[in-house]
Amino acid sequence: MATFMNQSNQSDLTARLFDLIKTLSEDEKRNLLRELEEKISRGKRKHERKPFFMVVDYSTEDRMFKDYIQNISAGGVFIETQTPFTEGQELSLSFPLPNHQKYIKISGQIVRASPQGIGVKFKTTDHEQEEMIKAIMEMI
Repeated sequence: MATFMNQSNQSDLTARLFDLIKTLSEDEKRNLLRELEEKISRGKRKHERKPFFMVVDYSTEDRMFKDYIQNISAGGVFIETQTPFTEGQELSLSFPLPNHQKYIKISGQIVRASPQGIGVKFKTTDHEQEEMIKAIMEMI
């Protein structure tokens, strides 16, 4: 009986949420969706993200791009872009270390694609790359 009551309460809750969402404007729905996605993403993150506004050159197998990193963690970056990408795409990234002439070159994989940009998980291949990312995190 308790299982039936829980399912009934969940159905009521879901129906109420749908009713409320139906009353929202398209912009309000988009904002709500973005907020929910961000909230869920925060729960999944292994590493703390920090704001990091930096130009980044990156490429896929056949194209080059230049956009801006919005935030960074030890595990990856979020790049603001209007270009549509798909999750799973491999990228090569290059961006400068803050206050240095040196660039970090690292590969990554798109783990999240949205109209606002792409979440890229680093694929560190050596100790030097890991140390550079660690140094960035300590600088900001």
